[in-house]
Amino acid sequence: MRPETRHSIVLTGGVGLTAALAVLYTVYAGRLLGPAGYADFTAAVSLVAMCYIALGPINGTVARFTAQYAHHDQYGKVLTLAREVTRRVAWYGLLGIGAGLLVVRPLTQVLRFESGRTLLVAYGLIYLTLLLNVPRGVLRGVQRFGQLNVNTVAEAGVRLGSGVVLLHLLRTAVAGLFAYVVGLAVALAASVFQLRRIWRGHAPQALDGAEVRRFTGPMFVMMLTAAAFQHADMLFVKHYFAASVAGVYGAAFTLARSITVLFTPFQTLALPLLTTLYEQGEGRSGSFLRVSGYFLALAVGPVLLFWLWAEPIVVAFYGADFRGGAAYLLGITAARIAGFLAELIALLHITRGSFRFLYIYLSGLLVEMIALLVWHGTLATVVRVMLLAQTATVAALVLHLALGARGRPASRSGPR
Repeated sequence: MRPETRHSIVLTGGVGLTAALAVLYTVYAGRLLGPAGYADFTAAVSLVAMCYIALGPINGTVARFTAQYAHHDQYGKVLTLAREVTRRVAWYGLLGIGAGLLVVRPLTQVLRFESGRTLLVAYGLIYLTLLLNVPRGVLRGVQRFGQLNVNTVAEAGVRLGSGVVLLHLLRTAVAGLFAYVVGLAVALAASVFQLRRIWRGHAPQALDGAEVRRFTGPMFVMMLTAAAFQHADMLFVKHYFAASVAGVYGAAFTLARSITVLFTPFQTLALPLLTTLYEQGEGRSGSFLRVSGYFLALAVGPVLLFWLWAEPIVVAFYGADFRGGAAYLLGITAARIAGFLAELIALLHITRGSFRFLYIYLSGLLVEMIALLVWHGTLATVVRVMLLAQTATVAALVLHLALGARGRPASRSGPR
């Protein structure tokens, strides 16, 4: 069995269970909070998720260099990398929270949150997610996907259990969000023990920090763009539409995000797998096409379900009050798929340290943002604009990839 196939199966199982627990919780929250309360909950989760993706370069950078060091049996460098990145993340994260406190009131008004406490809890979630990005990046880089599954499933399970209790006692968006804090804290504690097994017996080794920093900057741009592609529509809707309408859209948005369950295993796998192949001097095109093909093949199922039975699905999960969201479910899902394909192409580029694709990626996002500012009269218009912009972006990236492949060496070998 090919490595990408074996790892894909392991990751799909873990991500599937994690996502099932996550969906159970978000649906439970929606039923208890109602459309208006769920609009606050969904917008806050979307804001955190957007920051999580935007800060994904921490995970991606750690995974990429961990894969490189592990290939050359330099686990002392992995230890040094994890410690140094954690120290910087903890410090800069605190500075970020301090800056965020200055804009709590205006941001609360822009997003129409009922309380500023919603943002304060969201800040806590972002900080814990920042810290957790490091150990999960290490697990990803050494391709210990079973241990990564344990970590993510534990987080989702603790979140569900604590969230049911919190929402039963306090039916507020803040209470629902605090369950995420509990889950992340438990996962972060567990990761400490998981990492000790990786570098046990290895002393810290010096590494080229300049190389890591050169890689990190463009990675931040790439992941910030990916985050905006995936979540800007929800924030636009939260700002421009009434809370009850935004809550209905939020239900469709959340169900469409279930496609993330199918994408996450391949996103998690692609970077360390393709980096390892690059370090070994082997071709990456075949593995990239198989990984992309697996994702598209799995995505057919949800697309058919949302096409044929959108309304029954929305009503079954959220109740009759959210019925209107069915009209947007398929369009949002299609946009997510296009965005994920663009992200896979981006990962293929960065495994060899090339970021020229960012000109196309950023241009696509700029077009979408301008179009949404001009055309947002109805929810249907928002969905159409988003779908067209993201489809055009992935098409441009495919063309760029095909043209750039001509005459380019597929790989290189040898340690750095």
